[in-house]
Amino acid sequence: MKITVFASAMFLTLPLISGAQNSSSPYSVLGIGDIENSSFNRYTGMANAGVALSDSRNINNSNAASLTGLNEHFYTFEISTRYKQAIFDGAGVTAPDNKSADFAVRRINLAMKVAKRWGSSVGLQPFSTANYSYTALKNIQGTLQNVVAGYEGDGGVNQFYWANGYQVSKNTSLGITSSFLFGSLQQTESLLSSDNSTVALTTKQNIYLRNYYFNFALQTGFKINSKWQTRYGITYSPKTDLFAEYATDVTSDDGVAIKSEITKNDYFTLPGNINIGIALINSNQYTYTINAQSQNWGGLKYKGTNYELVNSNKLSIGFQHSKSERNYYNRVYEKSYFQMGVYAGQSYLKVKNVPITDFGGSIGYGINSRTSPISLLMALEAGRRGTTNKNILSENYINLNFTFSYVDLLFKGKKYF
Repeated sequence: MKITVFASAMFLTLPLISGAQNSSSPYSVLGIGDIENSSFNRYTGMANAGVALSDSRNINNSNAASLTGLNEHFYTFEISTRYKQAIFDGAGVTAPDNKSADFAVRRINLAMKVAKRWGSSVGLQPFSTANYSYTALKNIQGTLQNVVAGYEGDGGVNQFYWANGYQVSKNTSLGITSSFLFGSLQQTESLLSSDNSTVALTTKQNIYLRNYYFNFALQTGFKINSKWQTRYGITYSPKTDLFAEYATDVTSDDGVAIKSEITKNDYFTLPGNINIGIALINSNQYTYTINAQSQNWGGLKYKGTNYELVNSNKLSIGFQHSKSERNYYNRVYEKSYFQMGVYAGQSYLKVKNVPITDFGGSIGYGINSRTSPISLLMALEAGRRGTTNKNILSENYINLNFTFSYVDLLFKGKKYF
């Protein structure tokens, strides 16, 4: 099938596409980079508050238990992209060097109903990304002399996952997402000569990361009356160690290798992560959701010069208005939907003893074709990450997300009853 060939090509090229970015994120210099908060799915326009929701047509990759809500005998294929633009202020940055932008594929997903009670999905998306560039003074050990050093970093961790949901009762489903996290981070340190005209010494450090990662999920709910129903969702990921291998290469100004070795084998610990959601749905037309997420970074005791990792939390509130009509076969289908959302929380970073906050809002619009198996979601997010302290760098960002969905019969020509 054409869709199978296309999906295979995208699975192979996604890491390359995702890595071809020119955006700069100063916070990604720490840990394994910026950990992705968006699910890049149908609920992005609702501030990603979709843990309690499921859909018969679209994939909800934020909760594996939701896969039991997919239509039987059909498969769904989705690709999500994002354009991001950021403007930085504080900490001495000035125009025009305070702007960055990028466009990349962020998620590719294939899902289907394996059996009446069993839904399954495979996908690939970034787990974290690193991309930064800055200069600083560095002291030459054993002397009082300082030299100018330039630092550049890129890379990230990818997440390949297999998610499964099983319906244990009429209203309750359980799920598990089994992932393999893999990737590398590279930091290049360039020491400039005394007159700052040439690079005297270059040190490249590569960190190779990998391990399995699991997320356990549940969805349940019940009807309140003939018009209202409520849904609940919860996901949990236990603390996980990522195995890390450090490799260092040192070269002189004329390109001669001075040192190349595996410096150490270590690990980076990801904290426990819990996400809870509640939804109220009126006549399958109006949906109100609220999500609360917490990550126990503080328990890992990570600290460095002027920063430390602390417990993070995020609260998201979303709304959706769905519009339905009848198709040529007189069957009711969802024609379009409009979404809004707001979110606020504290990130896992505390810089110079000041917490880094993240807050913003989102709107989204989705449309399902009446005559073809294609649907499109567009979602716009705008927010600010940072602090009011002008001595600390802050980021104002705009994200424009597109999710393309293709739904088709598993076996064409076969009659289903």
